[in-house]
Amino acid sequence: MSHALYDGAMNSRYLTEYEGTYLEDSYFLGILAEGPNLRLRFLFALTNEHPQYASPPEGEAHCYREGGILLEQATVISWRPGRQPILQDADGSFDFGSVELHEMGPMRVRCLTEWFDAVLEASQIRLELA
Repeated sequence: MSHALYDGAMNSRYLTEYEGTYLEDSYFLGILAEGPNLRLRFLFALTNEHPQYASPPEGEAHCYREGGILLEQATVISWRPGRQPILQDADGSFDFGSVELHEMGPMRVRCLTEWFDAVLEASQIRLELA
């Protein structure tokens, strides 16, 4: 599956905002509050359909680009902490584990990671690359 949000039954729903990304092999880097907005930071795995795709370096499975999913005018509907501790990799970066995004309705998503489970609502949701 690529460029998808997931519904409650885990059926993929392809959205143009996520075309060319492979969320299952992307890395979640954290979450930032930017005024009224929230940004979910990622190291996105890009597919060859993405305009910024380049052949991956030797030894890499994917072309990776940093970016984020911006939730404008975000409201946290629910937030539950997870059970996993946040691990630190040998290079000093934090390993937040995997992430799943489930579409809950128009402009409402459930973000499920190993360290939190949140339902977020926003006036607009878009993917941006650095």
